[in-house]
Amino acid sequence: MPIIIKDFTWTQSESKISINLPLKGTKANNVDILNSREYVKVSYPPFLFECWFYEMIDDDSSVIVVKNGIISLQFSKAEDSVWPSLFHKDFENKELLKLVREEAIKYAGQKAERLTKEKNDLKEANKKLALKEQMKLEESERNRIESLKENERKKATQEIESFKKSHKTVQVEKEQVPYLEKVKNDSTAVKTMEENRKEIFEESNLKSDEKNISDLPGPRSSGSIQIRFTPRVFPTPSRESQDQLEREWLEKQTEARKISELPDDLNDLSPNELNLDLLKEKASNYFKQENYQVAIGVYNHAIRLFPKEPSLYSNRAACHFKVRNLIKCVEDCTRVTGFTSIKKKILK
Repeated sequence: MPIIIKDFTWTQSESKISINLPLKGTKANNVDILNSREYVKVSYPPFLFECWFYEMIDDDSSVIVVKNGIISLQFSKAEDSVWPSLFHKDFENKELLKLVREEAIKYAGQKAERLTKEKNDLKEANKKLALKEQMKLEESERNRIESLKENERKKATQEIESFKKSHKTVQVEKEQVPYLEKVKNDSTAVKTMEENRKEIFEESNLKSDEKNISDLPGPRSSGSIQIRFTPRVFPTPSRESQDQLEREWLEKQTEARKISELPDDLNDLSPNELNLDLLKEKASNYFKQENYQVAIGVYNHAIRLFPKEPSLYSNRAACHFKVRNLIKCVEDCTRVTGFTSIKKKILK
């Protein structure tokens, strides 16, 4: 049988109500709290506290704080008034109290499902928004590249047109050469060709008479040709159709190694020096220097050591936002919201 807590204290105002319970040596992480608009239950075995409120409260604005051996419950009243008692006026009616308890458990389950659904809907909406912004950035970049191509195309067209005009002018000047000069040049060329032909035949006859077998060239010497192939990362032969895909894959691998590796000033640290404050300070310095990729690498290492530290995810989200990686930014922000509780806040 649980031990009912009776040595509690409570205070109220017209709009607020506060209840303080002693922990009695129980650890804070063993405390289980269930509350609705009419009922609250605090369980930390073997102790139990139940309260059926005199009137309804606003459970969405409730605050639960566990600190210095005391559980502090703070609620807002649904209507401003002063209660004559903390407990319900029909506190002795066991059947009524049992019905209120069952409704409170059912209400708490429905509320948890609703909050989970709202959280998932918000996450999906943020992803869609980030994707939309990413598409806008890519569209603007494509438009900028197309504009540059169009300017280069116009420039090349103008150069071709100017070349055609200059070539046409030269051609017209050549056509204006006098016809007699052209005939003279032709007759001189024919005479020169006949003289050259006679000289060739006369020289060939003389050379053929003087030729000797001893003048023939000897056999060619043997040799070897060395072939060297360009080194490749991939085991398959190089293909022009796959060249772009292979280059993109190598660039992504290089970028991933840059992000995952630590800077040189952290590689030399001993394990005792790899604490949270040191890593956060180093990453903050890189962020101030606008070296966002290195800062992301430091935060990645810090998260591997301290995966439950929310500030690491929020700071890394800021770095992702600076480099316009919006999807990663949304994912880190979503992780930060997962560490906080909408329903209660527990301070150790």
